[in-house]
Amino acid sequence: MGQKARWEKIAREWNGKYYPAKGLLGWDQKVVAAKDGYLAIIGTMVRDGANVAYVAVRFPRGGTWQSLPEAVMRDQAVLKALGKETFPRTLRKRLKVEEGLLWFDRPYLLRPNPERLAALATALLALLPAHVGRFSGRCEVCGNLPVAEPVLVDGSPAYVCAGCLESVRQEEARTERAYAAQAANPALGLLTGTGAALVGGLGWAVLAVLTDYIYSAVAIGIGALVAYAVKAGMGKVNLPGQILTGLLTLGSVFAGQVFYVAHLIQQRTGSYNFPIALQAYLEVLQEEPASEGVTFIFALVGVGVALSAMRRPKFRSTVERA
Repeated sequence: MGQKARWEKIAREWNGKYYPAKGLLGWDQKVVAAKDGYLAIIGTMVRDGANVAYVAVRFPRGGTWQSLPEAVMRDQAVLKALGKETFPRTLRKRLKVEEGLLWFDRPYLLRPNPERLAALATALLALLPAHVGRFSGRCEVCGNLPVAEPVLVDGSPAYVCAGCLESVRQEEARTERAYAAQAANPALGLLTGTGAALVGGLGWAVLAVLTDYIYSAVAIGIGALVAYAVKAGMGKVNLPGQILTGLLTLGSVFAGQVFYVAHLIQQRTGSYNFPIALQAYLEVLQEEPASEGVTFIFALVGVGVALSAMRRPKFRSTVERA
């Protein structure tokens, strides 16, 4: 049986719905179901740069949810589902419990085992009633109207009535309009961004001087630093700010290389001469551009990181039927 068929089989057994992976790599997939008075999710995703398989259970607020971590780590059914006699210390940091949510994930290398995830979810669901209540089938927001089926709000299942969803949409639309009407401060954004770019370039050069090695990956950190500074200065994200961020990131890497060349010249002449350092580096770029290829490839990666950090905030929730 193929992977997709195995996930679909669990969805049928749970009377839930399977959301297949999208895209070429297809890491993000899940099964969502209303089960035993709770909302259960099992799936795979990329988290902190690693492929993880996860189990998440939503429950109503209240109860003694603070006692859940200890209960989970001692529960024999949970340990059996994990294939362990005791709860490993390395997995404790993968267990997250907050009011209304229990989350557990673990990395995987090749293919996840959906049946083991389902068994773990079943074990977790069985221990919840001793600590927290169950959903009553009413709207979680207003608590008045009955809700027949949960909906996915930004990928997370919830019991929300149509009226409360509409109220949320209207509030999100007002927030979006207020953000669009907010005036940006391009002058301050240019000032703070340029300062961050100079600091990043200087840090690039200092690291090269101390280690006698160019760490091109530093460009990624420079991109994040410049994006933060431009966003803080401008007060909002817009297209001019994104263009400025990209240019300053490239400029910072370029400046870092010039600073480093200036240091090499200082070692021979005893003084810093930045105009000569700039001219020398431009000659290197002109005569041997391939020698700087890796540096500027990472610089472009840094630009990508910067532009990713400079994305416009998301104001509207994605709602779909679970």
